[in-house]
Amino acid sequence: MSAQEGPRHHRILRAALVGALLIAAAGCGKKPPPPLTSVTGKLLLNGQPLPFAKLEFMPELANFGAELNSFAVTDEQGNFTLTCFNGAPGAVIGSHRVVVTEGPPPKEARGLDGESQQKLANYVEGLKNRPIPEIFGNYSKTPLRIEVTADKQDYLVEMQRQKK
Repeated sequence: MSAQEGPRHHRILRAALVGALLIAAAGCGKKPPPPLTSVTGKLLLNGQPLPFAKLEFMPELANFGAELNSFAVTDEQGNFTLTCFNGAPGAVIGSHRVVVTEGPPPKEARGLDGESQQKLANYVEGLKNRPIPEIFGNYSKTPLRIEVTADKQDYLVEMQRQKK
């Protein structure tokens, strides 16, 4: 091999290696995520609106993680509009587990000073239709399942307290 053929030979080998890696990477990549659709709805607990609660729709999809979860905080009447974690409006089409927890308190009630703590206590005391049963806040235990479809945008999410 001449001195000039050596570098050329290395360039050819490098190009072949890069090509093989690109082909392998294309075969191992994630599938594109399912399409998103607009999702609005109403959250009820024992037939009554659940205001200021956080909902999280977690799609039951293989090979995808939390980047496809969607969330919302209900308004005073329990209404919500989902936003995907990637910032897009809606939720992916498919089956979802739904987790419901307390929404964040207002900004003025988040401080550690006495006045903020009093505002937090007043806020929590004023929340209607509480407490939220713990079972709904646990991904593995929540009984809530919603099938999001392309032809439906409005969903009623109904929760029940366990009878004692």
